[in-house]
Amino acid sequence: MHFFRLILFSAVCLTWWPVPLQAQSSNQSGGDSSTPAVRIGDPQIPIDQLEIMVKPMTKSELEREADAWFALLRAKGGQIARARLGVKQVISDLETTAAEEAADEAAEAGAVDVAAVAAGTSEVEMVEAKQGLLEDVNVLQEERTALSDRLEVVLNSLERKGGEAEEYRIYIAAVSGIELDTSDVQTAWSGFVGWLMSREGGQRWAWNLAKFVAILVITSIIARIIAKIVNWLLDRKVRLSQLAERMISNSIKNVVFVVGFAVALTALEIDITPIVAAIGATGLVIGLALQGTLSNFASGLMILVNRPFDIGNVVTAGGITGTVDKMNLISTTFRTFDNQTIHVPNNSIWNNVITNITANENRRVDMEFGIGYGDDFEQAEQIILEVVKSHELVLEDPAPVVVTHALADSSVNIVCRPWAKTSDWWQVKTDVTRAVKQRFDEAGISIPFPQRDIYVHQVGAPAEKS
Repeated sequence: MHFFRLILFSAVCLTWWPVPLQAQSSNQSGGDSSTPAVRIGDPQIPIDQLEIMVKPMTKSELEREADAWFALLRAKGGQIARARLGVKQVISDLETTAAEEAADEAAEAGAVDVAAVAAGTSEVEMVEAKQGLLEDVNVLQEERTALSDRLEVVLNSLERKGGEAEEYRIYIAAVSGIELDTSDVQTAWSGFVGWLMSREGGQRWAWNLAKFVAILVITSIIARIIAKIVNWLLDRKVRLSQLAERMISNSIKNVVFVVGFAVALTALEIDITPIVAAIGATGLVIGLALQGTLSNFASGLMILVNRPFDIGNVVTAGGITGTVDKMNLISTTFRTFDNQTIHVPNNSIWNNVITNITANENRRVDMEFGIGYGDDFEQAEQIILEVVKSHELVLEDPAPVVVTHALADSSVNIVCRPWAKTSDWWQVKTDVTRAVKQRFDEAGISIPFPQRDIYVHQVGAPAEKS
């Protein structure tokens, strides 16, 4: 009895929900015989062909076409629902059979129960029928996905021509996707495996994911190539600063990558139109919230245009002294002499004094030596001048200057001002200081430390005690 009831129910489940699509199209086309709607004789029409067919259609024709595809989609949804009901019924019958077998086992041990044998045979048949229904559900879901894709083509063309497609899309989103019945392990596993192996399910998404990764990889390669080409053109033809060249090439590379990422998202069947619209709508809010960032952006442009420093320069800017490492339109990165990396906002740099220490090829080394008042200052000047002229890194032109500069509280100060290459500045300063100290020690010239003489005057003799 269970078997015959199941066969009858399965036949009803797999019956096509009749949709008079051809007749519906014929009736609707009567209002405009000159430009009839597309006759959908084959629901499996390739998507690229359907895109060509719907392109010249008018808004009214597309609305009728959308209704026709929507009817097909609803019919397919009804088939899937009835097939799922069949699976539910089979599960219920299997549970009933299991209960009957448990009752038969409680009967007399040696008796042969013909009804139990028949029930066991019926159970095997129902399991096979359940598996067949699950396979049918997977096939129907694959067909439903194909119909949804073709309806999307019609809806996209309809929206471009001013039509409304929101209700259709809501329905598509509600009925699409994989549906797993977690109450039955076999049903859930069969649904997952069926979706994973189907051409419109797992295989489709695997291909989409492969296209997504491939587009990102290709975009990354193209972006780097374009950045190198732009950098070469700017360096050879325009002659901008390295900061500007790097910023422009990096900006172009980022733009190319963003465009490629958007294309990659479309490979995953993600509609980026709402994302772009949301970005445009929130642009004003973002602009108000990022006023400080926009100020840094403007300061970055001013720095790039005026070029107060370049990559590799030693600069004092924004309260930081260090080597310029890199720059973008928001901040500049410095590397200090103790190997710290500091990011300074461009606004802090442009609105304050900028000192480019290594902008010029040559630089003066300013030093000052103090000697005691009892020492021979002319001898000291001669010693300092000999040390400076004997140093191989000191430039002859401009000539070094050594002159007694000031009579301080505790010392006679002699100024020494040789010139050197900017890259040799630190070495000249340390070498000359060390050599002058050694020569002063050999000549017996002292370098006094701050001191103060205190004189005590006794006004009168103290009174004698009796």
